[in-house]
Amino acid sequence: MKTTEGLPFVKFMMLLSSMAPLFLLVGIRGMDNIVSDKNLWITIGTLLFIPFVIVKLRIYFSVKSNDVFVLDVSETKNNKEYLFTYLFTVLLPLYSVTIGSNREFFAIIFAICFVIFVLWNMNLHFVNILFALQGYRVYTIESFDSAILLTTRATLPKDINELKVHRLSNSVYIELKKHKYGN
Repeated sequence: MKTTEGLPFVKFMMLLSSMAPLFLLVGIRGMDNIVSDKNLWITIGTLLFIPFVIVKLRIYFSVKSNDVFVLDVSETKNNKEYLFTYLFTVLLPLYSVTIGSNREFFAIIFAICFVIFVLWNMNLHFVNILFALQGYRVYTIESFDSAILLTTRATLPKDINELKVHRLSNSVYIELKKHKYGN
């Protein structure tokens, strides 16, 4: 199955949603002399709220339209290392950055854009702390021409071959425990 990304806006919202800890870190550190705290926190709140709501709406519409697929999950890999990659490549380098001048502000914006570009192209747009806090794990399902990401609260047993899931995008699927998939 060729997994060209059919929902790029949703993919971008998933990516922005996964950047929530970075946005919070920037807010906590502040941007003295660049942006007032009030405007900074309004912007950060917007960057946290809107992408998360859009991802939740995509889940809602996927359920409502019965956008269900059967995935072959016999060859899956748990992506715990993605979280470490995320932490060490995104959060830690930017933790020590002080944003006190316009030049530093544009440097951090460039760094964030570069991180978004890398995560987009490496298909790591669903390393989402908000979903991880809800108990979701991310698995990679290798396909002959690409990789598919599956997020689920379940631990996938080795003896299961197929799983019914909802499509968030052409490369990201979610298993919802509260949903009755039937046979």
